[in-house]
Amino acid sequence: MARGEVEHLLRTWDIGELADVATLLLSELLTNVLIHVGPGSWHSLTVRHDGSCLRVEVRDACPRLPASRGGGLDDEFGRGLALVECLAHTWGADALPNGKVVWFTLRGDG
Repeated sequence: MARGEVEHLLRTWDIGELADVATLLLSELLTNVLIHVGPGSWHSLTVRHDGSCLRVEVRDACPRLPASRGGGLDDEFGRGLALVECLAHTWGADALPNGKVVWFTLRGDG
């Protein structure tokens, strides 16, 4: 559901050319919440565009910051953050008083 809503939002903002990469990277962040924090855990999504840069943030209640594991070709898990690193303009994770926020940016003029 989140992927479709973000794709629609980006098209509404006339930056639909970012939709494929943005929704792929969003899926990676949301999958990390599901796997590492747990199904049904609290999380929120924020999407911002300032005219030149898109920022997507996923917050959750777990204080543990993500670390890229660089999974191998046959590994089922471990390549998600490597994908984020490769495709995002920038990305990061910041500790919050009640958890963390993991984010990425993509360049794109609106």
